[in-house]
Amino acid sequence: MTTTPENTPPTALDICNLALSRLGESPIAALDPNGSLPARLCYMHYHPVRREVLCAHRWSFATVLTTLTSAEEPVGDDTHQLRHSLPPDCLRVLGVNSRSWTLRGRAVYTPSPRIRVLYIADVEDTSLFEPLFIEALVLRLAWKLCIPLINSTTARQALGEEYQRVALPNAAHFNAVQNMSNDSHPLYRLWRRSMSGQAE
Repeated sequence: MTTTPENTPPTALDICNLALSRLGESPIAALDPNGSLPARLCYMHYHPVRREVLCAHRWSFATVLTTLTSAEEPVGDDTHQLRHSLPPDCLRVLGVNSRSWTLRGRAVYTPSPRIRVLYIADVEDTSLFEPLFIEALVLRLAWKLCIPLINSTTARQALGEEYQRVALPNAAHFNAVQNMSNDSHPLYRLWRRSMSGQAE
């Protein structure tokens, strides 16, 4: 199997093999529904786990702002709720620029015929993933594959704790820091004071 050059973004296969390596498993050549057990499990679980980790934070690389226009015509008073279908790649709605809105199924209902929606998109392009996001994804995938591959509840618990307490918080923290200006983000100011020896 060829290795990925250092300057090349990891592929979905690379991410799956990193997860398998956390379990002491050999790498696979492809995510194959008809292949070996590890190949079949990676084919089955990679995308659902990727979407789960995407939904776990407001990742800047997956955040999209779009305008939705209702196909309905406003009638009645301001309480009339117009249906705005969500984009097909929307995983999680983060905000709507309306004083009153409701999310039901795959649609946002508001009195306004035109709204702006901020959401987490179903990003599949691994070249957009941040390194710490990939680490969190690897751990979550290894956690998912742990029982069917090595049948170890101890290893599964350790992977789950590392994901929840270390990998996901670290990835979310640095994603948030780089998404804000250095002067305005309170965590950066705290870090800068600590580095310069100033008291909090």
